[in-house]
Amino acid sequence: MPYKKVTKKNLEKRYSKGFTLIELLLSISLLAISVGISSDIIVTLVRTYTKAQVFNDTEQVAGFIFQKLQNDVKGSVEATSLNGNTLNLTKKDGTTITYVLSTGLNPQLTRDTGSGAIALIDSASSVGGISITCDSLCFEVINSNPAIVKINFIFSQSSGAGLFNTTLQMEDAFVVRGTY
Repeated sequence: MPYKKVTKKNLEKRYSKGFTLIELLLSISLLAISVGISSDIIVTLVRTYTKAQVFNDTEQVAGFIFQKLQNDVKGSVEATSLNGNTLNLTKKDGTTITYVLSTGLNPQLTRDTGSGAIALIDSASSVGGISITCDSLCFEVINSNPAIVKINFIFSQSSGAGLFNTTLQMEDAFVVRGTY
């Protein structure tokens, strides 16, 4: 078997025929590996975003509730808590605001200014709604002069959150400014 002399023309002729089977398999393998890694990264990013969104939704609702309570408590002249789930606030003009946390299957926080109770938070309002509960006393008046109202709530995903359930416990105390 005679050997051909390696020349530039012979090399160009040999490599101009196309890809070899090994080159093709190697390129397909590298493509499959990069697609697999990319898909894992995308799935991780989507899960992280979803988990952060669930936590942010819970935190946003909790912040709204606490801001509303803080404004009403600070603008009151009297505060009374009947059973730990009800808070009565009397304003300077004599109007009464009542907050009630109902317990049971569908816990609901309502605010009543005398013209009908409005649900501030309702766990059945949508899939993945925010549920509100408390350990023992939701509202507690812990001092009389000045009156200090201690508020303790636990916010969590009520249903439909799947793997990304979150729980946020918030506890704070507000001074009734009309009592000092």
